[in-house]
Amino acid sequence: MIRPKNEKQITIYGTASFSFLNERDKGFGEPGEYKVTLIVPRAKSGELVREINEVICEELINQGKIPAHDSDRAFLMAKTKKPYTVRGEEVHFKAHSQYKPVLWDRDQNKLDEKINVWKGSTMWANCKASGYTKGIGTGATLLLGSVQIDKLVEGKSLDSCPFPKRTENLKKE
Repeated sequence: MIRPKNEKQITIYGTASFSFLNERDKGFGEPGEYKVTLIVPRAKSGELVREINEVICEELINQGKIPAHDSDRAFLMAKTKKPYTVRGEEVHFKAHSQYKPVLWDRDQNKLDEKINVWKGSTMWANCKASGYTKGIGTGATLLLGSVQIDKLVEGKSLDSCPFPKRTENLKKE
């Protein structure tokens, strides 16, 4: 019997702290992936954390690791892999994709391909919380879909020179 995938659509609004939305992060090998880490105040993250944890619980139930009505899931949940970390009064959500996400501005227009979205930009990210069970354990991952930029912090590509064109000659000493 084929089971439907254990997934849930969620939208996260936060501030980017680690942004690879314009080009792939190849720091961990080829071909790399598009990704963003969004920082959300802990007070506003409760519903997001709950939805992700529901996906993980459903995955544990599907694997037969906990009964559907078990009231004490804290022990098993502590061992699962989560796409978020709680750091003081912030929750950091990590989303990734093999495919380049479509970037939109606040006015629902596609962002120009030449605009580089940098750390500090605030945005809404459509993600799919997807449960998994593999050799490394049970958990959930956030698959990045499209992104709408609220406040853009723009940077220049590392492929272009960050200095202005100089016309004066160098003085020899």
